[in-house]
Amino acid sequence: MMRIDDLTKVVGARTLFVIDHLSIGACDKVGLIGDNGTDKTTFLRILSSLDTDYAGRVQMNDEIGYLLNNLEDELGFIYQRRFQQNCSSPGEQQRLKLEHLLVDNKAFLLIDEPTSHLDIKQRKLLAKRLHARNKGFILVSHDRDFINQTCTKIFELVNGKIEVYSGDYSFYLCEREKKYKCAEREYESYVKEKKRLLQVANAIKQQSAKVKTTPKRMGNSEARLHKMGGQQNKKKLDKQVKATLERVNQLEVKSKPHQNAAIKLNMDEREKIHSKVLIRAENLNKSFDSKVIFKNVNFTIDNTNKVTLLGDNGSGKTTLRNMILNGETWTHPNLRIGYYSQLGETLDYTKTILDNVLPYSIYDQSMTRIILARLGFKTNDVFKQVNVLSDGEKAKVKLAKLLTGNFNYLVMDEPTNFLDIRAIEALEELLQGYDRPLLFVTHDASFINNVADSLLLIENEKITGFEGNLQQYNEENEV
Repeated sequence: MMRIDDLTKVVGARTLFVIDHLSIGACDKVGLIGDNGTDKTTFLRILSSLDTDYAGRVQMNDEIGYLLNNLEDELGFIYQRRFQQNCSSPGEQQRLKLEHLLVDNKAFLLIDEPTSHLDIKQRKLLAKRLHARNKGFILVSHDRDFINQTCTKIFELVNGKIEVYSGDYSFYLCEREKKYKCAEREYESYVKEKKRLLQVANAIKQQSAKVKTTPKRMGNSEARLHKMGGQQNKKKLDKQVKATLERVNQLEVKSKPHQNAAIKLNMDEREKIHSKVLIRAENLNKSFDSKVIFKNVNFTIDNTNKVTLLGDNGSGKTTLRNMILNGETWTHPNLRIGYYSQLGETLDYTKTILDNVLPYSIYDQSMTRIILARLGFKTNDVFKQVNVLSDGEKAKVKLAKLLTGNFNYLVMDEPTNFLDIRAIEALEELLQGYDRPLLFVTHDASFINNVADSLLLIENEKITGFEGNLQQYNEENEV
């Protein structure tokens, strides 16, 4: 059981979050979500007592186990070195760290990005173990499918506050949609009532303006009576106008809820390739020393497909991707491949975001800035120097450069790494509107289902194709 009262975390002049009251049960299975930069990891460090520089009260009644990123304490350093010495694969290191954490059987766990470097099969196994665990945890993850499989409560860290949703991630999405619809109705009611009151005020103004002046031929006594009655009536009407306008000013202002319209990232038809097949392999073989990766492999990638390359860690996804990029498979001679990876496409750190993207964009400045805005760089953000950006922001600049570039085919390696959920959703929408084919590698099941229309599966030295997304594949194969 944990209890938080009046927690305030400040770094320099910046207040990271203020949490008045929050209770976490011993068996609560919580997914902590929020945009990059909302300091989710800092919150976990406070709960784990690694960060004690805060105001307020954090009470913990149970022993806590934790696996956090970038641990700087001595225990974390030794822990990290031990796993690095025992194995070289990042996926294997992560798997062993998680095994150590789960076997230790602490009463409550804090886990930061547990699915990092894990393939889809490993993520499923971890999700089953956490789901079956009869003790609570808080985990930070950007894998929506994983959160949905493991968590029964969602904490959203937004604007320095935590909003609690008592359900899984699907429940959170439903509640988010309900909030949007409610805000939409409130805005429409506000606009309607404001318009009605202004029309009433305008009608009274017109009535006041029609109050007749004193006729010239009228006698003095009659004129005085006429003027007095007219003035009284006009004052009364003007008072009604003022009261009505005051009612307008007293209305609680409702902002229009923002929802992005779908955009199409189209290329000039003359720049596209119109052949059916773009990439083909016939009797493809690949081995490293005695280790066989592919043996007599045949496959084709068609022009219209958005393809996910799937396989366990070590199955050969990276090898196949490199073979395609290096021309070891047949590729259409007019193919202009744009490639994204965390290590590829260096940015000019001396320039702004816009100056890194716009010179290479096939779109005008207005469209380029719309794409940057969808990825989180709004208005004057585009004039930030790249050297002040976080890793997640740099990844988004690289993605913007790729999506706006003069390419007729994209190859993307783990495009969701370093991105928060909001940015992943934005990238999905942009790729759905992208009118050219692409090939990508990811272990994010939700991303695959939302973007891919076909799969290339690597297993047992073979590659097989499937028309459909991962959910359809699992349903057809009863996985």
